[in-house]
Amino acid sequence: MKLLSKIQDILSKHFVRNINTYFFLFLSFVIGVSAGAFTVNGLSTAQNEELSNYFHGFLKLLDKQDINGVELLKAGLADNLKIILVLWGLGVTIIGIPFIYVIVGIRGFITGFTSGFIIKVLGAKGMLFVSLSLLPKEMIIVPAIIAMGVSGINFSLTIIKNKSLRHLSRENLKTNFVAYCFVTLLFCSVILVGITIDMYMTPVFIRMISPIVT
Repeated sequence: MKLLSKIQDILSKHFVRNINTYFFLFLSFVIGVSAGAFTVNGLSTAQNEELSNYFHGFLKLLDKQDINGVELLKAGLADNLKIILVLWGLGVTIIGIPFIYVIVGIRGFITGFTSGFIIKVLGAKGMLFVSLSLLPKEMIIVPAIIAMGVSGINFSLTIIKNKSLRHLSRENLKTNFVAYCFVTLLFCSVILVGITIDMYMTPVFIRMISPIVT
């Protein structure tokens, strides 16, 4: 209980210290989601038909074939590993801070476009589909990505301070770098939980609601 209380205290203090960074990164994500949703309305008739046919074909395919959980795991790892590596790499560069906001915004755009298109195609049923198939993993993965972005921004600022203030030693920078890598691995574990949920739960939910939405 003491350990849990200590962890909660550390996380609470971390959030309070970085509340502005969390807010603006979350705002970047929300802007990305909004842009993705609005982009759906800007698709041409031909693009709408092509994507709609592809999506309905995917749903019909589910009735005939089992969803391969391992393939979902591989796809989830591949997609999120790219974001993790990019965010980590931007965090160790001085000029990476604005690009971290861009990456989080792009992640939001993907979420907004995917959700917006499904809802546009399926209407109210699309909201059910999104809530059961996309939302569970997004509620775990997105906060972890935003937290990684905060960690990357903080380490970039540490590098900048190290260059501008002589009293900050290389040993101090190395310690911060090790801590930065540890935090990255920690949030990688959280993202892996989200991917695992996608692997086991999403196929079940999709099979349950596929007859309804089709």
